[in-house]
Amino acid sequence: MRLVRLFTLFALLAFCSSLAVNAQSRLVRSHYPAAVKERCIDHYIPATGAAQAVNPINHEVPVSFRAGSEFPIGTTLYDLQSNGSVGDRMSRAADGRLMGVWTMALQTNAPDRGTGYNQLADGVWGDQPTARLESDRTGWGNHGITEDGTELTVAHTSGSTTGDFVLLVERREAGSTAWTESSIPSNIYPADGGPGLLWPRMAVSGNTVHVVAVTTPVANGGAIYEGIDGHPLYYRSTDGGATWDLVDVILPGMDNTTIAEFGGDVYSIDASGETVAIAFFDGWNDLSLLKSTDNGTTWEKTIVLDFPLEKYAIDDGYTLDQLPPFVPDHPAVINGENATASDSLAIFTSDGSGSVIIDNEGMAHVFWGEMWVSDADLTDANTTFYPTTSGIGYWNESYETDSIRTIADVEDVNGNDTLDIVGDNVATYFLSMTTFPSSGVDASGYIYLFYSAVMETDRYLAIEDNQNYRHIYGMVSLDGGETWLPPYDIINPDISIEPDLVDFVEAVFPSLARDVAENVDLVYQGDFRPGMNWRGDGDPEEVNFIYHVTLEPELLGVVIGTEEAVRPDYFQLEVQPNPARNQALASFELGDNARYRLSLLNMMGQKVRDIETANGLRSNQVRVDVSSLTPGIYLLRLQAEDKVAVAKLVVR
Repeated sequence: MRLVRLFTLFALLAFCSSLAVNAQSRLVRSHYPAAVKERCIDHYIPATGAAQAVNPINHEVPVSFRAGSEFPIGTTLYDLQSNGSVGDRMSRAADGRLMGVWTMALQTNAPDRGTGYNQLADGVWGDQPTARLESDRTGWGNHGITEDGTELTVAHTSGSTTGDFVLLVERREAGSTAWTESSIPSNIYPADGGPGLLWPRMAVSGNTVHVVAVTTPVANGGAIYEGIDGHPLYYRSTDGGATWDLVDVILPGMDNTTIAEFGGDVYSIDASGETVAIAFFDGWNDLSLLKSTDNGTTWEKTIVLDFPLEKYAIDDGYTLDQLPPFVPDHPAVINGENATASDSLAIFTSDGSGSVIIDNEGMAHVFWGEMWVSDADLTDANTTFYPTTSGIGYWNESYETDSIRTIADVEDVNGNDTLDIVGDNVATYFLSMTTFPSSGVDASGYIYLFYSAVMETDRYLAIEDNQNYRHIYGMVSLDGGETWLPPYDIINPDISIEPDLVDFVEAVFPSLARDVAENVDLVYQGDFRPGMNWRGDGDPEEVNFIYHVTLEPELLGVVIGTEEAVRPDYFQLEVQPNPARNQALASFELGDNARYRLSLLNMMGQKVRDIETANGLRSNQVRVDVSSLTPGIYLLRLQAEDKVAVAKLVVR
């Protein structure tokens, strides 16, 4: 049984009286335990202890590698691939080659840290790398390939010998076997007296390269820049990384008029044609979308989720009167009589991990891990988060600000409608139990989403750590985000390179090849111990595998070559009145005597009822009886002419 929590929040339900939420079963949750949240730090202090060999937790079956759809392309002792959002780590070339990168270190304490690289050519991956691409110590590598076949990686230097906090580029033109190294020009590197730059993210479209990064925060040895501790900035190259024509660009609405502090790794960037989108997921600021339709020259800002406090900095303090009304999932409501001041001050936001994708129509789709945060203690220079929060939030540009959906949650593995996980069983990534979303799109316009989620029940409990493993799930929308097919756990015996160990795999940091082709391709980091060595729990330093997984879309529920998903206006599909109480009238346009089927779905995409199947006219009107339905949000699905369109219907 898969039980997915799916609902819509409008202004954090400030307008709940005017728009009801679809009634459905939800997982019964344990109390939300609070924990101190650590700021993201790029570590310089060596970890203690020598490197250890892989020792599968709870299991003594040796790994016997076999041919399959999962394959290890590299290893790393450095297991912190991201503090939040995962960058583009897998690319597909026009000739079908795949390239994968990751932050790699093969020596204890990671003095050799840098970008690991491998390539799939003619169906075969190369040997696992034994050295980083760069000449100096780097981290957080991203990969892209231009239209003319030039490959690029972008990472930041830290703990280096030539200079910290520099964005380093490795570039290899089509046909060449040698990489050339350079840095993205900037006026704020430490050599120029500036704070430097960290945690880059890159997107490539055509021969244009787009990069977003943040200035080095004070806690990392940097300084406040233009009034912001960790200032987000934008960079552009229109010639495949050979030169950079836009540097140190402050994006509109992302300046000191709206931001006091900003985190690293809390952003995602995508580009398609001349359209560029950057989504920002810092948990103490607005969740925002910056979009350009002229290749990054001008930008427009949209607030996806409005954070109730303006320019908040740690320990500033705030009151309950400044926050929206409580909702059923609020920690103070969940904890009941055990609610603390911190619970009451909890704010619904992002966990810092997210992904943005531009579909074939130029619309941006935004995904993130949901989180509650608070700052009740104004003396500790820290904030509080709630580790058993879960849910993947979703928004696209057809929605209003604060109109968001939760499209995925922790899976109800045992089908008892209860989340059998407590806070002590959640490994510390400082993120949601559903996190690290990564998205892609195919030629049909289908939207793909992968994320990492904690597995419930003792079956997935690592005895030595008393923590539950995480698996990677994939899901797809065939209608532009209106509905989502059930999530598919890729950590299963049919996919895994070692089927006997699927109950003992910690799978995190998925990164999907943006352009989904015949197969869905992604990389992720897997080992046999929940949590990390370099942050959070401080687990022993052990070998982590970087896996490539290739999936047939059919495994996610995509049936190729049947129906094309189109937008409602293709059929002029409209529903009036909307909201409706007793009856609604669906109107739509068809070709002469076209066969159609009209049905009603709930927000999980499950059919509620068939309404009508008939041969239509050019102009059609069909009455929809909603008098017996539970108030909430439904989907009216029209299937005709080998196409399918979906429109929302709100029932009061």
